[in-house]
Amino acid sequence: MTASASVYTTLLHSKARLGAQLDLGQGQSVAHWSNAQDRLRYENTRMHTISLYTKGGQESRRVDRGCVTGRPESLCVLPQGSASEWIIGRNFQFVHLYLPDAALRHFMAETLDRDPARLDLCEMTFHDDPDLCALMHRLAAATRQSTLIEARETLSELCHHLLTRPEYGGNPARQVRGGLSRAASNRVVARMHAELDQPLRLADLAAEAGLSEFHFQRMFRITHGLSPHGYLDGLRIKRAEALIVAAHPLAEVALACGYCHQSHLTRAFRKARGMTPTTWRQAHLPC
Repeated sequence: MTASASVYTTLLHSKARLGAQLDLGQGQSVAHWSNAQDRLRYENTRMHTISLYTKGGQESRRVDRGCVTGRPESLCVLPQGSASEWIIGRNFQFVHLYLPDAALRHFMAETLDRDPARLDLCEMTFHDDPDLCALMHRLAAATRQSTLIEARETLSELCHHLLTRPEYGGNPARQVRGGLSRAASNRVVARMHAELDQPLRLADLAAEAGLSEFHFQRMFRITHGLSPHGYLDGLRIKRAEALIVAAHPLAEVALACGYCHQSHLTRAFRKARGMTPTTWRQAHLPC
């Protein structure tokens, strides 16, 4: 193991088991892990790593910090270049977010209009922060469901949180006000309609409005009352309803509505309408 190995690489060479993972672009990614009966050392690590314990962890100890022990819903922030040593007892589950330093500095400059050279992310071990915890849970869910646009929305909020909260070394940001102009809103919604069958990226929609991803999603929610992901899901479900009633095969409906497979369509449709596509079709057949 090299002295500059990432936390991710170290875990791959340990007893830890990798679960769902999602590439968020720009070197950023999320991964679900489980581990038991192990000893780990992260040394001079690449990337900033944000960790959330989701199940167990009471027998996970950071031994270079006085053997402090973990617990469910606790957070760790390991800045790039940090070192730490851990002893793992019984099996526990956790989620990691990996943030390259360059990506976080870019967010700081583009979104917060601040000097990226002043980035100084503070290290945290078994920290309590309900807001950050909720964002990590949202990222974890988006990773399991492979919903990239929702994951990118959450990532923007999470980076903003880290860089504007004093406990992480940040400074409060100016409050975002207003909404999208009518022209910008029309451009974004038109692109959503035109590319419902495509894996739309948050960056593409933000570019239509001429905004950063973070500011775009805030302005979009003010204008439409929903996140871009939520609004796009609504459009896809409406298209799916029409195609399902028209007796198109469900596999074709899934592809036409931007779902990667039929089971993804079924999960989304049940969540939105409280029934499966098949039940919906039977309920709306002509008498």
